[in-house]
Amino acid sequence: MKKFQIFLLFITFFSFTSNSYAIEISSPAFKDGDDIPKKYGCSYNGGKNISIPINFSDVPDNAKSLALIIDDPDAKSVAGKIWVHWILTDIPPNTKSLKEVKNGKVGIGKTGRNSDGKKNYSGMCPPNGTHTYNIKAYALDSEIEKTLGEMTQKKFEKKYKNNIIDSFMFSGKFK
Repeated sequence: MKKFQIFLLFITFFSFTSNSYAIEISSPAFKDGDDIPKKYGCSYNGGKNISIPINFSDVPDNAKSLALIIDDPDAKSVAGKIWVHWILTDIPPNTKSLKEVKNGKVGIGKTGRNSDGKKNYSGMCPPNGTHTYNIKAYALDSEIEKTLGEMTQKKFEKKYKNNIIDSFMFSGKFK
């Protein structure tokens, strides 16, 4: 009986660990919850409009593409909506990092339209006080295969709920 229980334990453990990746993202520029360095902001606030560098890890084996959205839910009180700073889809699943680049022109994936109406990275630019910016990555079971218009994380999750395998978010503050 004891050998059978050990066998079941082994099978259970192996089945949960064989593809139990849970996507994670981070930035070498700041830690979750910390202040976002000034250069990633808009020029109006003294920034350089350089995209935040992102590292990807533990991407699920069955992911066919990745997506990234940076938005500012604190903007809703001022702008009347959650402000989208960057949407990048169809990132190859073997991507390990996105380098910091002026206007987020990273050369892979498809850049969607941000709340400024442009297809690029739009640096943090809070009109009042300190805002929290959410950076969220998605592992998908397919490619989007089209350029998206302005889309918050919530809208993306609703529209692609059947394609999202996993997601991960971290945040930073900017004044």
